[in-house]
Amino acid sequence: MYLITIHVPIFVNGNELLLATDWKRSVLLLRDSFAGRFGRVQIVAPSIVVGEKPIDQLLEAVTPGDEIDLFPSFAADTRAREFWAVHLQTWRRDIAARLSATQVVHSGFCDVYRPMLFTGHLMGVNAGKATVFVQDTDRVLQIAELTRNASLGRKLEQKAYAMAFERCVRYGVRTASLSLLKGQALHARYGRYAKNPKNFHDTSFLSTEVIAPQRLEDRLSGLLSETRPLRLVYCGRLDARKGVDHSVLAVAEARARGADVTFDIIGDGAERVALEKLISERGLSAHVRLLGARVYGPGLLDELGRYDALLFTPLAEDTPRMIFDGYAAGLPLLGYGIEYVREREREDGAARSVTANDESAAATLLLALQRDRAELARLSRQARKAALHHAADSWYRRRADWTIEAVARHEAER
Repeated sequence: MYLITIHVPIFVNGNELLLATDWKRSVLLLRDSFAGRFGRVQIVAPSIVVGEKPIDQLLEAVTPGDEIDLFPSFAADTRAREFWAVHLQTWRRDIAARLSATQVVHSGFCDVYRPMLFTGHLMGVNAGKATVFVQDTDRVLQIAELTRNASLGRKLEQKAYAMAFERCVRYGVRTASLSLLKGQALHARYGRYAKNPKNFHDTSFLSTEVIAPQRLEDRLSGLLSETRPLRLVYCGRLDARKGVDHSVLAVAEARARGADVTFDIIGDGAERVALEKLISERGLSAHVRLLGARVYGPGLLDELGRYDALLFTPLAEDTPRMIFDGYAAGLPLLGYGIEYVREREREDGAARSVTANDESAAATLLLALQRDRAELARLSRQARKAALHHAADSWYRRRADWTIEAVARHEAER
């Protein structure tokens, strides 16, 4: 068995178990990449009961035909004190019940206060299992950026948290059979401690789902005519740290300076009400729209293909899959120059960035590309090229090969 211990919740609706649509697609891609090599994929995760509180994610039931076994554990909203006092033993028991039949334990590190993933990793290591350790964002860098303007007390508290976080991840990559680190910032921080580090970008679209060349050229033909607005889009969670409000303000300034641009926001989350208010206050209702969440899949990629560029202005380091979904639709990435965006700019040649937290600089970029549409068309073609390189069938094939090699090496060493 391939056992995943993770913080991403399992949703319980009576006898039905569900996952967020994008997470389920990732698990199915992982399952298919192994072609049965490790048996069924099993997931132990905290639980959320459908109907007890609002859920701002789209869900999909897991059926017997999916060959995925879900094991919901304690309530996902449990506080840290309750986790240590009550639920840690439940969590360990739920993992232990699957461990003897498991060949590979898949985990990582997410939270110092509730180290669910790390508990799974430690149990896997102690049981002599092959382990895959996954980190997808440089949280230490993210914490530093998010607390840049915080009080001294808050900075000290978060610095202590970051130090503990970094030490745990160092141990994780040092003891893992395979470490998957997303992006150069993580490799710079942890690569020298890892026994077997690999660079892995977690994408969920197939190469066959990348926008067709003719469809892209038809869209670019309309773009180059300069008779229509530049159509921008964001697609992801509406969390404060994603900085979608900065994008709205950048669009407002760009329009005030003469740029003919529109902006659609796909997704849902805690910031939706605040964004609605901001859009109304700025008089942007005719030009900026909140479209709500979408089911992840070919339909979403098709919808993204109607736009011209992806606008992303995060307040701190982030590594969203959205960037690559944009590539699949032929959308270049425009926005703040956090480390991961600059990496995409260097490696993919399909992004343009400005100084982070500078809405005026973002507006200037939008104004420049609205006028230089030939450059935007060039970036769009480059985005499609990058999408083919980053397609899930390519990445998951590499990931499966790395995992099989790591497991074989682990078993030979034992």
